[in-house]
Amino acid sequence: MKALAVFMALILASCFSFAQQPECDYKVEIITDGQEFLKEDFKWRMMAVKIEGKPTNITGAARIESDGKLIKKYNPWNSEPISKQKTSSEYSPNLEAGPYEITAEISVGCEDTDNANNIVKKTITIKEKVEDLKENKIEEEQAIAKEAQNNTGEASDSYGKSIQNNSSAANEPAQAKTENSDNGLQLAKNDSGQETPPAALAAYQNIVVYESSSAKAKSLIMPMLLLLSILLNIVLIWKR
Repeated sequence: MKALAVFMALILASCFSFAQQPECDYKVEIITDGQEFLKEDFKWRMMAVKIEGKPTNITGAARIESDGKLIKKYNPWNSEPISKQKTSSEYSPNLEAGPYEITAEISVGCEDTDNANNIVKKTITIKEKVEDLKENKIEEEQAIAKEAQNNTGEASDSYGKSIQNNSSAANEPAQAKTENSDNGLQLAKNDSGQETPPAALAAYQNIVVYESSSAKAKSLIMPMLLLLSILLNIVLIWKR
């Protein structure tokens, strides 16, 4: 019985020691050469570093997201041994222009006393090339020029129609004037006695008669003045 009790005690002690893991503290880092990159220049790594504790096994994972959407996913380590630090391979994800968020996290085989440093995030931006910017600018300017040309064409068409309408309106009085002139000539012909003159011709004749009477009155003024002068001379001679 004593032997059985000792054996059970040894089993319990071994189970307890196996279940109780040693304490440690490991952290993860994201390594980049800045925060803004050209598409072909962006490269990055993730690194796990032991702060304290004994060597253990480590599992690592990482992901790249844009606007909450998963773009790339990485699993550099899967329960691999680590003593002091471990660095992943260099990644070149060839991302399109825009902002991105990199998330890296680790889990270790020991009792990590600080889980806050087991996950880290970093924001980076992929910039457009100067050639791409120039090309985009040229395309934008061409689009603006084409739109302006279309607007100018529409304006010219409207302006042309306006000129044509104005010309038609201006031609109408001219045509009316020509018709009136033709009517005047016709009235003059009618005044010669060939046809019965209309009311407009009668008014025209009244004006001519009035002008003729005035001319006759002016022509009688000189003889009347001469006659008056003679009469005055006769009266003066008679009084003497």
